[in-house]
Amino acid sequence: MIKRRLSALLASVVLIVAMASSSLVPALAATSSVGGNGLKISPVRTDITINPGQTQTVSVTVQNVTSAPASLQVLINDFVAGADESGQPSLLLDATKYAPSHSLKRYVAPIPDITLQPNEQKVVKVEISIPTNVAGGGYYGAVRFAPAGTTPDKNVTLSASVGSLILVRVPGDVKDDLRLASLDVRKGNSVRVLFTDNKGIKAAVRFENKGNVQEQPFGKLLLKKGGKTLQSIEINNTDPRGNVLPDSIRKFEVNLDKVGSFGKYTVQGNFGYGTAGQLLSGQTTFYVVPLAVVVLAVLVILAILFFIVVFPKMVRNYNRSVVRKASRR
Repeated sequence: MIKRRLSALLASVVLIVAMASSSLVPALAATSSVGGNGLKISPVRTDITINPGQTQTVSVTVQNVTSAPASLQVLINDFVAGADESGQPSLLLDATKYAPSHSLKRYVAPIPDITLQPNEQKVVKVEISIPTNVAGGGYYGAVRFAPAGTTPDKNVTLSASVGSLILVRVPGDVKDDLRLASLDVRKGNSVRVLFTDNKGIKAAVRFENKGNVQEQPFGKLLLKKGGKTLQSIEINNTDPRGNVLPDSIRKFEVNLDKVGSFGKYTVQGNFGYGTAGQLLSGQTTFYVVPLAVVVLAVLVILAILFFIVVFPKMVRNYNRSVVRKASRR
C-alpha cells in the first residue's frame, strides 16, 4: 500500500515540476498599398475563376505618388507559401524559374514597360489565358512593378518593388482537401498545457492544404470553462479572407482575453471551407495555475513524501540505535 502511494506521489511531483518548468520557459489586404519606391497599387489581391480555354483580363491600377517621373517594368512572378506559416507569399524572383506546381506565370501575356509622371496613375491590363488542357485547381502569381533597368533575375526585395497578387481557380478535377494540422494554446511560440498567469495567452489553429486549390477557411473558436462560454472569436474574417495554398500549412492566431486567473479551460474550434461547405473541428484543454500554488503543491507533496518515506526510516534508525546502546550496558 505504501509503495503504491509513494509511486503515485512521485508521479505527481514529476508532473507538476515538469509542467511548471515548461510554463516558465519562456495577407495581404484588399486595399491599396504604398511600396518603398513610391508606388500605390490597387487591388493588392484578386481572386477569380477562369474556365479552361478561356482568357480573362485583370485590371491593376498603379500610381506614382512621388514628385519625380518613374519608368517601370512590369514583371510576372510565381510565388509559393512562406516557410513561417504566416500566409505571406514567397516570390520566385528569378525570371527563368516557375513554381513547381500551380504556376500562373506561364499563362500571363508579357506586359510592356510603363512611364508614370508625378501623381499619375495608369491601369495595367493583365491578360490570363488558360489552355484547354490545363488541369483543374489553383494557379497563382504576382504582377510586380520595379524600376526599369533593374535585373529581373536578381533578388529584388518587396521594399524595392510593389505588386498585386492574382489567384485563379480553374474548374475541373478540383480537390478540396483541407485538414486541421493542430489546435493548441501558446505564449509566444511556446505551446503549453499549463500557464502560471493569464497574460498573453493565444490560441493557434493550423490548417494543412492537401488539395490542389487554394482554400479560405473560416469559423469560430470558443473559449470555455466548464459549461460556460467565456469568449467567441472568428478566425480568418478579413476581407478578402486569407488563403491556404496547396501543399502548405497556414497558422491563424487569436488572443484569448477572457481567461481567468485559475482553472481548467477548453478551446473548441468549428470551421468550414470549400465550395461544398466541408467542416472541420477540434479542441484542446489547458490549465492556469498561479506559480505560488504550484510551488505550494510541490512543497506539500515533498512534505508528505518526507513523512511517508524518510521520517519512518529515521524513527527506525533511532530505535535501533537505542536498542544497541541498551544492549551494551
